[in-house]
This record gives sequence, structure tokens and C-alpha cells, in this order.
Amino acid sequence: MQTGLALISKDFQVDSKNWKLEQGEEMTEDKAFNFLLKLVEHLMAHDFNRLLNSLYRIDVSEEKLKLALAESNHPAQTVAQMIWDRELQKVETRKKYSGR
Repeated sequence: MQTGLALISKDFQVDSKNWKLEQGEEMTEDKAFNFLLKLVEHLMAHDFNRLLNSLYRIDVSEEKLKLALAESNHPAQTVAQMIWDRELQKVETRKKYSGR
């Protein structure tokens, strides 16, 4: 999961110090997803172009994005889930081809 978090931090140009964990607190998948969701909500409201640029860098399909947003009652959650799934897919692909 740490690799996925590193990718999200890199792709959104967010310092991992902003993940706001209490001292000694472990990062869980739920906490990481909630942070991503809040980031997506913020970008949708305040810097949509940055969100679109990040989605392009992450390689989230524009067609899937349009379809998901048109059908969703919770667009930020839908976008966050698409990002999460794509980042995990990238981690798995890298593991597969790195010989680990």
C-alpha cells in the first residue's frame, strides 16, 4: 500500500506529510482512500484543471471518467475510486515486471 500512497503523492504533487497521521498511527487503506477522497473533493471545487491534469498523468480513461460522472450521484467518490483502482493496478503491474 505504501507504493500506492507514494504514487498518489507524486501524481497529485502532495507532500506525504499532509497525510495527517497521529504519531505512531498506522496508515490503513480506509484512511488513505478518505484522504484521496477529500483531495478529489477539494480539487473538484477549487482547481478542476489540476484534477484533470492529474487524471491524465495517472492514465484514468477519459471515456470511463465521463461515463462514471454522468451516472454517479457522488462524483468525487467515483473519481477517487477510479484513481485508487488505477494506482493499485500500476503497483501490481510494476511488481509483475520487476521480478518481485
